[in-house]
Amino acid sequence: MAPITPARALLLLVTGLVCLTTASGALIGALFGGARAALVAAVCGGASGALGALVFRRRALAHFAAARRHAGMRGYAEGIAHGVMVHVAAYEAAVFPRTGPLGVTREERAARRTLAYRMAALDEVPQRVREVAADALAVLDAADRTRAEEALAQLAAVVREEYARP
Repeated sequence: MAPITPARALLLLVTGLVCLTTASGALIGALFGGARAALVAAVCGGASGALGALVFRRRALAHFAAARRHAGMRGYAEGIAHGVMVHVAAYEAAVFPRTGPLGVTREERAARRTLAYRMAALDEVPQRVREVAADALAVLDAADRTRAEEALAQLAAVVREEYARP
């Protein structure tokens, strides 16, 4: 069985409505005028239902395509924002390693810093997330642990607020 996509569900609904208008036309025609009137009413009802369904279906399919594009763009931006948060947290782990001051080499710390800055500077990152990430990176460069924890919490809150599901 084919999967039920919005386009397929709409096709099934439209087909059912056209059949319903055709049958309704035939019944109304049969009640008021006999067999010939039933045939004419069925053809008219079916044709008008099909024409209306065609117009409605085109508009609905255009709406489905626009909604799919919007969802894709939103999902991509959300993924980028979460990536910024992950790279900033990785840089924090290099600035304040749990294994002690010798737990991370200078090269690794510099590499994580570079990745965090590059990720935060991407054009796809929303402006609010970019600003809060820049503040967090500046605090991490200063190596202030308490302010860094606050800055990372604020970054996480902004990413969560920016992409909260309605």
